[in-house]
Amino acid sequence: MRNRPGGHARLRLRQSRTESVTRNGAAWLGLLGLAVIVGVVVVILPVPTWITAYLLGFLSATTLATLGWVVFLLCGSYGASIGRLGEEATAEVVDTGRRRRRGWRIVNGLYFVGHGDVDHVLIGPGGVFVIESTWTSRRCSIDDGAVHGLPGREPIAQARDGARKIERLLRHGALGLPVEVQPVVVLWGPGRIRPDQGRQVVDGVLVCDGPRDEEWLPELEGSLLDQGIIDHITEFLSGQLSRQVDQPVPV
Repeated sequence: MRNRPGGHARLRLRQSRTESVTRNGAAWLGLLGLAVIVGVVVVILPVPTWITAYLLGFLSATTLATLGWVVFLLCGSYGASIGRLGEEATAEVVDTGRRRRRGWRIVNGLYFVGHGDVDHVLIGPGGVFVIESTWTSRRCSIDDGAVHGLPGREPIAQARDGARKIERLLRHGALGLPVEVQPVVVLWGPGRIRPDQGRQVVDGVLVCDGPRDEEWLPELEGSLLDQGIIDHITEFLSGQLSRQVDQPVPV
């Protein structure tokens, strides 16, 4: 199974779209019925054939665009799509070919049943990191140990919670590895926080300005894990990932 960033967001998006269409069946039929009526009126208008064809084409395109836009709004596609942008941007930075050759591995989108998901688990020589990614056009700030101004769950608390769950899974799961998992938040978009040095530590969580990766990626470096341990952790977490759709990871 290909482990793409934003995979859980895509799954939620597909489910919400299906639910939206199912719940609003009568509205969709009404809109289509209206389009048919207008189409009939266009056909019987005493105008040249080319004008009729143009109007029918315009009506079809407008109807489809309206249906798509309504589904987009009702199922919350905007939030899911924006969230996926942040996850994909982070993965492009931390999962490059050069970094993979140096031993770094990534597992995207681990879902804990009833407790949300972890965007990325990054495993490499520098240790194990849980990374939460956020893209925002809305201006945000850090105050009292939290990011304010973002919709949805607060990312610093989410990263810390995700790190605790992954650490518990590694310590008490089949591997029994006493590793420490570090929480990281990476922010993208015009409204992101922009620390002077490209990153800052907030209550033990590394908060990063995504585009300035040359300033925050060195904070993840080190020589804590050898390649054998890195591969074991990656294989273990990937095994959890392979069954998470039907049987999410318990906590």
